[in-house]
Amino acid sequence: MTGSFEKRIEEGIAFYQASAFEAAGLTVHAFTGRRGGVSTGPFASLNLSILTDDLPENVLENRRRVCAALGISLDSLTGARQVHGDGVYLVSENDKGRGARDPASVIPAVDALMTSIPGITLTAFFADCVPVFFLDPVNKAVALAHAGWKGTVAGISAKTAASMTRVFGTNPEDLLVAIGPSIGPCHYQVDGPVIERVKEAFPDDYGDLLLDMNGDGHARFDLWEANARQVRRMGVPDRNITVAGICTYCQPDDFFSHRRGMAGRQAALIMLKTEQR
Repeated sequence: MTGSFEKRIEEGIAFYQASAFEAAGLTVHAFTGRRGGVSTGPFASLNLSILTDDLPENVLENRRRVCAALGISLDSLTGARQVHGDGVYLVSENDKGRGARDPASVIPAVDALMTSIPGITLTAFFADCVPVFFLDPVNKAVALAHAGWKGTVAGISAKTAASMTRVFGTNPEDLLVAIGPSIGPCHYQVDGPVIERVKEAFPDDYGDLLLDMNGDGHARFDLWEANARQVRRMGVPDRNITVAGICTYCQPDDFFSHRRGMAGRQAALIMLKTEQR
């Protein structure tokens, strides 16, 4: 694995970008932090999920601020109702803007989106789960996956890569994958039922994914490596995989964390540029 995520601040909004994706020059992409918005209480301050109980007008203002910082249109945002599954949805021109302003219009029940259409901003929302960004720089296609523990053990990252190969002709050797900020193995403790699911999903090599297993029936699950391992097995070279290594639980001033009881959500966003260098 190589590369890094770099923190940037534009118009008071902090966000993180994968250096390998930036070097490709084909996308606008980001993972946001939690500061710089107008939301209050448990959503303070840059809550970006329209499917939370935050005031809709606050979420829309937060989205406007992020879009201004990234130089994209609010009405390009396209998102889904995440269900911790492994479904992958091909976003068409007719889907553009679903969920941008109205929760009723979101794409239903899916946790990964992909498209080859410039100007559509794929979005997903997080507060500890893993954002996984995909870029095929040859066939010019992108995808974005929401990988909690359920999606991870169901193989959502591998299935997203496979879907890109099937639909866009993506060669895994060309695919760039970036695993963004999320809860890290330092803090993601899981119990017996989850441990068993991890063992079923990785029967031959779960030992270094489940850390500090002991007699009390708990372990720490390395979601970062689990998702990296999936795409590696699909043929993505290690040099094409970036892991941010930033734990959302460790930095409550900078990120929402569900494990800390926070109600707000960060956003992951990726859009193919309409003008590419």
